Amino acid sequence: MQRAMSRAVPGLHLPHELAAGLLTRARGAAGHEICGLLTGAEAGRARHDMTIANRATRAADRFQMDIGQQIDAFRTTRCAGRLIVAIYHSHPVGEAVPSAHDRRGHGYPAIPAIIVAPGADADVIRAWWLQPSSAAECPLIIEPAERTAFL
Repeated sequence: MQRAMSRAVPGLHLPHELAAGLLTRARGAAGHEICGLLTGAEAGRARHDMTIANRATRAADRFQMDIGQQIDAFRTTRCAGRLIVAIYHSHPVGEAVPSAHDRRGHGYPAIPAIIVAPGADADVIRAWWLQPSSAAECPLIIEPAERTAFL
């Protein structure tokens, strides 16, 4: 794969608009997990959402990215001179905490995993460094919404 974010990066920056978009999509996914890649020009700063279809047969509690779309997303990211900053999926029911299945299936330990959990009481987005047998939370900084200046 291409250059990846390393754990030396102190945290993951996510614009408010991108976070809100992930939550909106997760809420509207009819109880199925959403998934995709977040990319950007520099490590630790997500700027673009590359949505990828979930092809899992148990989409309510699993995700499996469409392989063709995933390859296209990797290629598009590389050609644009961007980095894959995070890999995301949602937990339609439950917490934004990685499951054993999430840990075992995350094939890119140098790239944080974002879990989006649109809950009944509160929406939560968390980032994690995943290994097959462990998970460590990655600091997630939601940047304030951009304001448009009117002259």
